Amino acid sequence: MRGLLATVLVAGFLAGCTTEVPNDQDQYFDNITPDPAALQIERQRLSDAEVGGDTVQLPADASGNPQPLPVVGTENAAISNTQDFAAVKEQETIASDAAKLAALRQSYQIIEPEPLPQRKDDTNLPAYALSQKQAIGTKTYSRSNSSQSGCGRYRNDPDGAQRAFLEAGGPQKDRRNLDSDGDGFACSWNPNTYRSLLQN
Repeated sequence: MRGLLATVLVAGFLAGCTTEVPNDQDQYFDNITPDPAALQIERQRLSDAEVGGDTVQLPADASGNPQPLPVVGTENAAISNTQDFAAVKEQETIASDAAKLAALRQSYQIIEPEPLPQRKDDTNLPAYALSQKQAIGTKTYSRSNSSQSGCGRYRNDPDGAQRAFLEAGGPQKDRRNLDSDGDGFACSWNPNTYRSLLQN
């Protein structure tokens, strides 16, 4: 019974001495003072990389000497040992890591969103089809010419006929003789193709 009581007391004592480490890495580094020399080196490295367009590489040590990390002694000599805790521990400290994080935070650039450009294309066929409520063949606009002599070149391109019609002043005017019935739809162009998409 005494042994059990002693075990419980020791476990409680050890639990009280344990220091809780924050899960958030940023919060953890917030409590560490960056090494001033390492912070200056890291700022300069980020600035040089931004100006020169080079890929940012972690410095080998806090003194700023551009020494590459040792290479793992494996069959593939091109693999560095940046994942080797012992090798990294020899070259990095908590203070130098905090300096890197602080320098990165200072290099953040917040880009404000810009307004979307306004569409300038007046021949947006889907928008036009949805804006016109009349059925095909319903005379909506006055016409002085009763022929569709301009439709020959758009026999296999109804969308092209409608764009040309709108670009030439349609639907109010029919300068290219593409809409003799005045329904606002050139040649064989059918607005229901786009209207059905909205309904579906």
